[in-house]
Amino acid sequence: MKPIHDKLPVDEFTPGSSYNVGMNGKDLYKAEVLKFHGGCWATVKVLNTLDESVQKIYTPGMEFDIKVAEYSLSKTPD
Repeated sequence: MKPIHDKLPVDEFTPGSSYNVGMNGKDLYKAEVLKFHGGCWATVKVLNTLDESVQKIYTPGMEFDIKVAEYSLSKTPD
């Protein structure tokens, strides 16, 4: 069964902009959006970690794809 979630419009998650990425009420890292594939997936680059418990998992410069609907996102000033 496919999970149901809201898809983001292509212009709502902007490549070149940075966002705080969180899960379960905790901000994990600040990332720059490299590519937004529209709706579900985006490629991000970690700028810095926001919680010391994830410093060994997410290191500055890492690039990977995220399923956007799995995270809470808040745009940061560029």
